[in-house]
Amino acid sequence: MKRTIFKRALLIMSLIAVLGILVYEARAIYHTPAVKGTHRTRTANADRLVRHLFSLTPTPDKVYYQNKVIVLMYHEVTKSPPDPGALKLSNFTKQLDEMKANGFRWITMKEYTNFILHKAKVPDNAVLMTFDDGYESFYTDTFPVLKAYRVPATNFLITSTISNPKHIGIRKLTWDQIQQMHAEGIDFYNHTNDQHAYGYSNTARTKQKPLLMGPMYSKKLGRMETEDEFKQRVYTDLDTADKKLFKHLHNDQKVLAFPYGGYTEETLKICRSLGIDVTFTVKRGINSPGQTNGYRVNAGGIHNIPEVLVQYMKEGAPLRPLPFAQGPNKVS
Repeated sequence: MKRTIFKRALLIMSLIAVLGILVYEARAIYHTPAVKGTHRTRTANADRLVRHLFSLTPTPDKVYYQNKVIVLMYHEVTKSPPDPGALKLSNFTKQLDEMKANGFRWITMKEYTNFILHKAKVPDNAVLMTFDDGYESFYTDTFPVLKAYRVPATNFLITSTISNPKHIGIRKLTWDQIQQMHAEGIDFYNHTNDQHAYGYSNTARTKQKPLLMGPMYSKKLGRMETEDEFKQRVYTDLDTADKKLFKHLHNDQKVLAFPYGGYTEETLKICRSLGIDVTFTVKRGINSPGQTNGYRVNAGGIHNIPEVLVQYMKEGAPLRPLPFAQGPNKVS
């Protein structure tokens, strides 16, 4: 009797130990590294665990969702990522391989807007690829891969930074580069002209919000903007960006990605008054017809695991956090 009890206790302890190991390994997926330089080990642990959590056998003929579109969001995709928010080009290529092998179908922005606004048909497992900020590496590194895989894509531009040698920060695209890519099927739309930043949202200048989220403290005026001044600032900026895009690309529709996902009902009204009928947030989820303020899944970042991303897409982009995401869906 005692021997039987001992064996059962030993079995329970063994199961607890195994569970503990799995939980510890799972943290490699659900939490980003706390110490710089440890991500390689944790990513390797996560990769091993992934292969035990679900099958990696491609399912190219399976339908994961219909009459819906997953929109993926990227920032910089380059051979040598300069920061944790950027995605390594080799990882991006793996993502494309995984999507292709598993029967996902890439669509254009025109197909997406017709789907959202007019309930036009889209293929099963439809995916829209979007990139923000107009980094120069999009031309030098990302575009050749998109072209080789025949992937349509959209890049949202901060138009004041384009062909601007005085712009501070990571180098941005030129209009010549943009026109070359546009001629080969890449779309470019509005990410504001010069409102991609945070501003002080109170007189004491202790709180900050994205500039499209309401009246801000004006250093020039020495006070907070009025509601009317805020509306005029946003209207003028978005209109300026779209006029530049029309001048250089002759866009026949208007689409906007909100910087940092920051918007209000008033901002949406301003957009609609300008004819910007389709906008994007940085909230994760999947889009259905009529979802004019769309969801986007953050598919970038140095901790990205292509197999996990595709598994998440197969599940229809549920609202739970992506395993490799760094906290909330925080991006610009």
